[in-house]
Amino acid sequence: MDKTNDHIVNRFDYARLLKQTTIPIITVYTHPLDYPDKFVARVWDVNRPTNLAAVADTYEELLQAIPVHQMTRMEPSEKDDPVIRETWI
Repeated sequence: MDKTNDHIVNRFDYARLLKQTTIPIITVYTHPLDYPDKFVARVWDVNRPTNLAAVADTYEELLQAIPVHQMTRMEPSEKDDPVIRETWI
């Protein structure tokens, strides 16, 4: 994914995500091609990626950006790209 238009945030606001998307989904990536030395959480609007993302040096730091008490963590499927660590719905 092209990161030039990314809007990087420190923390996702769940109430705002609900207003901006049909169904907010956050996918967590471990060292994706566009941020090879980072962990990335990107917001998807159902099946369409958005430019809203959080970026961190560690997985633990990245979790601080995700509204984990308002979303449910899902394991990746065998068909997912290997850099996908988890998805939050």
